[in-house]
Amino acid sequence: MARTTTTTTLRLSADERAALDLAAQAEGLGPSAFARLAVVRAAGGTPTPTRKRRSEIAKAIALVLGELGRVGSNLNQVARRANRGGSVEPAELDAIRSELERMTLSVLSLREAAP
Repeated sequence: MARTTTTTTLRLSADERAALDLAAQAEGLGPSAFARLAVVRAAGGTPTPTRKRRSEIAKAIALVLGELGRVGSNLNQVARRANRGGSVEPAELDAIRSELERMTLSVLSLREAAP
């Protein structure tokens, strides 16, 4: 069953908006999601689940995973060609190895940046 929603406008002073942004960020939410949760709770309701914002590390990991999928696809194409008796250029394997090394360094730098 699809959930239908409506849009409600909320007027805030600059200070109120800054406080909202700060509180939302502390909870890992956007200002709209945070305000929705606060309003529903204040009204005595039970809010529906809200997705939290992805952290910078989660965003970086998503990028690396996307690149890893691309490299894996390239590797599968090279393996398929080799298994069918086709030739595989050393430069192709070197390019794949370089990409994997670059991604490994990216992941290791994320580990170093983690709190």
